[in-house]
Amino acid sequence: MSNPITIGIQSQEGQKRVQVVPTAKTEELYRNVQKGFELSSVQFSLFKRQNKTDLVENSRTKTVKAAGLNHGDRLFMVPKSQNLFQSSNSSSQQETISKVPSVVVEDDIDVELSKQDGSIPKSKDKVNCQHGANSQCVHCIPYDPFDEEYLREHKIKFMSFHSYIRKLSGGLSKGKFAPLKSISCKVELSSRCEHLPYPHGMCSKCQPSAITLNRQPWRHVDSIMFENPQIVDRFLQFWRESGNQRGGWLYGRYELHPEVPLGMKAVVCAIYEPPQETSKDTLKLLPDPKEEVVEEIAANLGLRRVGWIFTDLIPLSDGKVKCSRGGETHFLSAQEIITAAHYQNTFPNKCKQTDEGMFGSKFTTVCVTGNKENDVHMEGYQVSNQCMALVKDEILVPTKDAPELGYVIESTDEKYVPDVFFMEMDKYKNEIKKVGRPLPVEYLLIDVPVSSPLQPLVTFAILEGDMTPFAVGNRLLESSLQDFNSFAQYMSQFRSAEFLTAVSDLHVLIFMATQDIMPLRDFLGPLYESIRTANVEAATEWRVEHWSQMQALIQATTMN
Repeated sequence: MSNPITIGIQSQEGQKRVQVVPTAKTEELYRNVQKGFELSSVQFSLFKRQNKTDLVENSRTKTVKAAGLNHGDRLFMVPKSQNLFQSSNSSSQQETISKVPSVVVEDDIDVELSKQDGSIPKSKDKVNCQHGANSQCVHCIPYDPFDEEYLREHKIKFMSFHSYIRKLSGGLSKGKFAPLKSISCKVELSSRCEHLPYPHGMCSKCQPSAITLNRQPWRHVDSIMFENPQIVDRFLQFWRESGNQRGGWLYGRYELHPEVPLGMKAVVCAIYEPPQETSKDTLKLLPDPKEEVVEEIAANLGLRRVGWIFTDLIPLSDGKVKCSRGGETHFLSAQEIITAAHYQNTFPNKCKQTDEGMFGSKFTTVCVTGNKENDVHMEGYQVSNQCMALVKDEILVPTKDAPELGYVIESTDEKYVPDVFFMEMDKYKNEIKKVGRPLPVEYLLIDVPVSSPLQPLVTFAILEGDMTPFAVGNRLLESSLQDFNSFAQYMSQFRSAEFLTAVSDLHVLIFMATQDIMPLRDFLGPLYESIRTANVEAATEWRVEHWSQMQALIQATTMN
């Protein structure tokens, strides 16, 4: 019996090698090709030339040797049906189907921005524009929303995410060669890999690419705006009374930000403080049994979780606070950046331009610390998509004694870690590439401006005069004890006509929905709507229908 020969088969799905005995019929060659490519049928032809000439027939009588095939020859496969490779790729297709949602419902703000033209009008140049009012030339054609000259003139540090999409989708290619794709840092074995799982095998199809960290040119959120200063002032009251640090969730909404082309801003309406362990130097957020209720109330009010906030305040003797962050030290520590990336991965941004249906995140981070003048100051941040990928695949950890440095772990038998590089200037001013062990975390950070409007906005009521706000939950302070007695004392400050003002407070609504004395959670829907629309009549109707027994309990409590 003659020795088998090896023949290369080139197809639209790649190249494979098959073996066949020279004395075997060409029918057996076709079956071996079908088996090698895991095809459901032999609905294909094999040609000796790429231009589909010199056919090798599928014959039961003609041998491989008679067809003129020798060891090392290459044949070209041409499918006879379009779904030839459907079954061979079924497992990879199932993996893709499991990842890609059938319909991606983007946020309303993204839908609105995608409909905008985005071009920025340019005034007519009196010297160079020699045309009529209804014409344009190169000197007065509108700016693109991603125009570097315009962004530089208006001191816009990062282009908006939708401007970045327009930049990718512009030109003749319309973004065909620069699609949005989420970064993966782990080995992803597929049906096309002809080897055992890592660490026993790895190929170019499943090996993640090395990552070179770059400054991300866009940001998903271009500004963070607190509706009024009272929101942060109420949050900082805990630090003023206890000296301990504090953290909380930012609830608000996303709106258009006209100062940045195709930009958006996160408008913060309230801060909810979950259970946490705090000290003068540490902060740890704990699991929250009320999280579902808080999310339900926020959704009914047209709000969502848009970020998180934490303090890093060290008091000085003159009533000021210490400036402990900046370019000389760090803006956010590696641990804080990893935490921010975790939250951004938890709240991803829905996007139709990617296969996964998600890309990046609109979730923001606000740090309350001291500035160079030793005043209390807020700084806003997001982390880059590269940082989100490093944290999602658990390959970035903080260093023990340098808060400004992170560390990319090394590969083990259980986990493969791709190389992560960053660029650095040496002592001769040459740019060199270094491995991220350790890694300056400033490469992963994007700053976002924080502000408040000159004219305060109000989603929840601001109490005037000497009225005392309701106690904030989860604070282990005597002044913030939240029980029915404190609730009754709070409500007794208001007249019946001021009921809407009294309940227009996130902390009041949470207490009303979770208290056991008189369960109200199932009846609060119409009240949420009246608060959202500031409808006094609707709130009065709800009060008449559902509040009489609660009013009696409040009066009985305050009389005692």
